[in-house]
Amino acid sequence: MNRPALLLLAAIYAPFSGAQETLDHRFEAGNLTVTVTGEDSEYAETRSYQVVVSNELRVLSRLDVNRDGLVTGAWMADLDRDGAFEVIVATGQLDGEDRGAVDIHEWRDFRFDSTAAAALPPAAQRRYRGNDQFDVENGRLRRAFPAFNGENSGDQGVPTGELVLFEYDYPANRWIGVSP
Repeated sequence: MNRPALLLLAAIYAPFSGAQETLDHRFEAGNLTVTVTGEDSEYAETRSYQVVVSNELRVLSRLDVNRDGLVTGAWMADLDRDGAFEVIVATGQLDGEDRGAVDIHEWRDFRFDSTAAAALPPAAQRRYRGNDQFDVENGRLRRAFPAFNGENSGDQGVPTGELVLFEYDYPANRWIGVSP
């Protein structure tokens, strides 16, 4: 078989090879490299992610987080402005639903102190049906999602057209509503 034919066959069968695809986010902090790697659920039985901190010579810490969701974003910031960085990892499609969540891993003394962000306030939960969008801007974690009508089963799926915005207060572990 000639070379072009082999290349064509390789390109056709590559998606079916069973190779595990990963989605990486890399950050630099001084002489440290932080990598967040989420496994593609198409290839992995469980959906999880890793946070790895390394320097030029070795891996200093590896954190494995089993989260039944896909990594939708990762950031590095100093949310509490104490000089130690936090690695923020957003996940979506939790338990097969459109819900999102965020984990915060603070790097201190060559180890992680991890926190799951608090649940939304009860008033916001009544209008929440998922479709979260997380972002970190100017050292602040933000969350947005479309509002839905209704508290009974008849109209739970009706979006209002309004976007609900929250900012995370990391030291107090709570979401605070903000105006658009």
